[in-house]
Amino acid sequence: MAQDVLSTLPKRWRRALRRFAIEPIAHGMSDASLLRLQDDGGGERHYLKIHRGEDAPTELRNEMERTKWLAARGIMVPRFVRLCEDGLLAAGLMTALPGRHPQHAHIPLPELVRQLAQGLRKLHSIPAHDCPFDETVGARLARAGAAIAEGLVDPDYFSERNQGLSPQAIYARLMRSVPEHEDIVVVHGDATFDNLLIDDAENVGFIDCGHAGRGDRYLDLATMVADIDAYFGPDCIPLFARSYGHAAFDARKLGFFSDLYELF
Repeated sequence: MAQDVLSTLPKRWRRALRRFAIEPIAHGMSDASLLRLQDDGGGERHYLKIHRGEDAPTELRNEMERTKWLAARGIMVPRFVRLCEDGLLAAGLMTALPGRHPQHAHIPLPELVRQLAQGLRKLHSIPAHDCPFDETVGARLARAGAAIAEGLVDPDYFSERNQGLSPQAIYARLMRSVPEHEDIVVVHGDATFDNLLIDDAENVGFIDCGHAGRGDRYLDLATMVADIDAYFGPDCIPLFARSYGHAAFDARKLGFFSDLYELF
């Protein structure tokens, strides 16, 4: 499978990648291919993301711009080291962040939950007024509606509570329950455990930053709470809330943004 993906790259890239052991990574509903690259000599790991289609260069450059913007504000994110744009294909080679995904971290659970909350809080503390990337409810609903119209939303990926519903049904429910107020911060936009890493010093890093921007903090809180519940159990959610700085979370907003996330 990895070789099939690499065969689409220009020859100069294929030659440069020969020294790596390559492993494909599953990537949800995204149409991008993601490969893990390990130097045969045991050196630094990299990741290679490949987009295809008319929008491929735009999609990759969008992720690069948002990732660089976060890096300039002290957030631990990957660094893009090489870019390829070749017609309907775009590829980006990036560094690998240190650490493990939260579900695999060797840290006592209470401390891990506290560090995840503080890492997210650090991201959300970045001043949002000069962030040029729009992830507000209106922008996201517009994108979701377009994706549904184009048949790009796969209901097989929906959470258990939404199994059996169509994308159109979820979208209609969202339109009836838009929050009256958005608490705008800088969000990651896809803050699942698979997109977070925590290193030996308990620093939290973020990968796959193509949806980062100005948005309601519950956009990230909804996905984080869902993964904390799934991996660690519901008893950890109050500790996460307190460590983040909330006495408790707004259940209605968690539900709304969980449903909105289904469409991405």
